[in-house]
Amino acid sequence: MDQQHDDAAAAQAPTRLAAWRHRALHLFDTLSARSRDNLVVWLGAALVGLVSVALAKSAEWAFEGFARLHAHWWWWPFISLPLGGVLIRLLMTRYGQGAESAGIPQTVASINAAERSDIASHFLNPRVVIAKFGAIVLGIGSGFVMGREGPTVQIGASIMYSCRRWLSDQSVSFHRQLMVTGGAAGIAAAFNTPLAGIVFAFEELTRSVEERTSGKLIGAVILAGVVSLAFLGNYTVFGHLKVPPFAYTIFIPLIPIAILTGLIGGLLSWLCVHPQRWLPGAVLAWRLRRPYQYVIISALIVAALGLLAPIFGSGGPETSAAIASGTPLPWYFLPVKFAGLLTTFLLGLPGGVFAPSLSLGAAAASWLAPLFADDLHTKLMAIGMVGMLAAVTRAPLTAAVIVMEMTDGHAMVISILAASMIAARVARLFNTHLYSELAARTLAPFGYQGKHHD
Repeated sequence: MDQQHDDAAAAQAPTRLAAWRHRALHLFDTLSARSRDNLVVWLGAALVGLVSVALAKSAEWAFEGFARLHAHWWWWPFISLPLGGVLIRLLMTRYGQGAESAGIPQTVASINAAERSDIASHFLNPRVVIAKFGAIVLGIGSGFVMGREGPTVQIGASIMYSCRRWLSDQSVSFHRQLMVTGGAAGIAAAFNTPLAGIVFAFEELTRSVEERTSGKLIGAVILAGVVSLAFLGNYTVFGHLKVPPFAYTIFIPLIPIAILTGLIGGLLSWLCVHPQRWLPGAVLAWRLRRPYQYVIISALIVAALGLLAPIFGSGGPETSAAIASGTPLPWYFLPVKFAGLLTTFLLGLPGGVFAPSLSLGAAAASWLAPLFADDLHTKLMAIGMVGMLAAVTRAPLTAAVIVMEMTDGHAMVISILAASMIAARVARLFNTHLYSELAARTLAPFGYQGKHHD
């Protein structure tokens, strides 16, 4: 009797599901076009938040697994990095077209070329979300020097852009708004920094946003942040920093740290954008002719660098420990991390530079921090973090807001803003805008002349 009851219930389940789906679609059809559009955007933003949280936790668990294996077997990176790099390359070649590289350049390219649906659909689609998600988890779990925040921008933009089929407004301007909104929601959920998501959208993703974009963007970012908050709690990535109150004497160490991070960050961007100007021609030809050999050798270089300093992953744990204790990072951490990040970036893996840049900034400030009082070390490392991020991304306001929200550093607002502005200005010496130039290069194969931001 129980078996017959279970069989009957199982047979009725698809019928109930179909009935619920029919009711939901009927209710959706009864709404006005504007209400339907708002509902779709809100649901899309909530989905961005859910996927961002899932990516954050998955990447965290993957790196914890790598760290445990590395602690047990020192040689583990020499296995995991080449193997992971080859698997990611296979994934990108066979299934992940459009999901390669950092993610923000592809999103910027799609926004700039929103009138070309073939370009936007190539870089922003559900397949990209799946491939990007898997590649990030595999890359961080293998030990590559990368972050997940930049790729989350492309994931968020892909989810929101995919929602366009259920919207009444099919204009190019509205499609562009969906991309901007999704990218901003991705940053907000990835860093748990809603305000930074809004600033990032206006400062980096687009330079001319229509007024009606603002309401949708802010609402979507807030909703994505609420979803992240619901699952991860009200946390700050680097904790709640305790620093001395503002004094004008802070500019004595702040200015040299901002200049140093501006030079290093600008150099990193230049090297990432222009490998053909500094890599030997034989290496460039070999990279094109034997891509899997290039991946394996580069992965082994990253593994060897990891023997010198704990550079694997984003660098978050090392940076958090340093700023929490006020203990500067060792002097060699900066050059080793820099080399590992550059080597990883040139592989074209779907990894970002946001979080590693923060780690580089703390390391750069650690060079000068011992010259000043111990109670300033934490503050100086935070200043270095914002300076490096501003220099690499050339988005000083975004960098300032991200660091303030990640460290609960509102008491350092003047110092953080000053450092970000100085560092971004110094980085201009290299005449390189990382995301804009990579976006233009991304569009080149499509015969589209991308926008360039100075």
